[in-house]
Amino acid sequence: MKNVLILLMVLISIIAKPQAIYRSDYIEIFDVDWSGNWWTPIATTNYFTNASVSPSASAVLYGAGSGTSGLEQDWYTFPNLAVNPVNDYYLTFRLGSYRFTSTAGTRGVDAGDYVTVQLSTNGGSTYTNELRITGNANAYWNYNGASYTKTANGALTVIGPAAGGNRTSTGDGYSNIRLNIPSNTSNIAIDIYCRANSAGEEWWLDNFELHEIVNSPLPVELLYFYGNKYPIFNTLRWSTASENNSDYFSIEVSTDGLTWNKIGEKKASGNSNTKMDYSYTHSFNDHDIHYYKLIQYDYDGVFKEYGPIGMDNTLKPNKLLKSTNLIGQEIDENYRGIVIDVYEDGTIIRTLR
Repeated sequence: MKNVLILLMVLISIIAKPQAIYRSDYIEIFDVDWSGNWWTPIATTNYFTNASVSPSASAVLYGAGSGTSGLEQDWYTFPNLAVNPVNDYYLTFRLGSYRFTSTAGTRGVDAGDYVTVQLSTNGGSTYTNELRITGNANAYWNYNGASYTKTANGALTVIGPAAGGNRTSTGDGYSNIRLNIPSNTSNIAIDIYCRANSAGEEWWLDNFELHEIVNSPLPVELLYFYGNKYPIFNTLRWSTASENNSDYFSIEVSTDGLTWNKIGEKKASGNSNTKMDYSYTHSFNDHDIHYYKLIQYDYDGVFKEYGPIGMDNTLKPNKLLKSTNLIGQEIDENYRGIVIDVYEDGTIIRTLR
């Protein structure tokens, strides 16, 4: 398992993007820039306090009729919002289907009762049905951890519980809904269409959030990151082809690939279009496998991880030779430095001039 974890970590580099709620509507607190409300509203839409994610109310549509002739329907709508097409966005909200308004034995949502997420990217002129959450055979569920994510593509995706009854803990009483907005989007408008057609069929909605992910340019273009191992220390080396707003490099070490400790920093070059070389020496007393991560930070807090790389230092050094004609010599034309230590097993330690 340890080797699998290390391999996954070697294959993955993480680029951090500052994430923030660009506009939000927590039902109770209406943001002046992106506040939602029932469109009509009809007699069976309102804000109720029986259940909520963030206190103290949810937006609710409930059924009061019987069959299609008694259909209740309305849109919970958010106006168009001009956004930065360079960044990424996604909508999240919470959904539940409670049964507070009726004591009938048939209460709960059916396949004909549903919530549809409608997206407009052209200023609200036209909308596409992207995601529909339906009921099934008098199903009901509370606000819970079941989630579903879709990336908007202009085609309708339909999801819903596999059966009726209480779906709170079955994994298909979908409550955490997320819609990823296509990249290069300049305008976002959202409508949430809700419908129910019988008493005891209810849709509860809360915590609408539109998240913005700020896409920043990579702070550095790394050419390589590697290490040279020696009996009592390791030397790490890396080079950049260019740097943009680059503040510093942090070096971390681990002996299991899971727990990491910071061992040093190197000041970066800030802004550069030429090759920059860096090195760091880590001395140790333990003899184990050492894993190293390089983390580059820019002035704005954006960071990227490189590595990890591993070096096997499990073998203890042999006896140090105090007298040898190699000491003080430069014996490798590809490695700038002079010999400072020689061991019985042939290990040679050099230092850069």
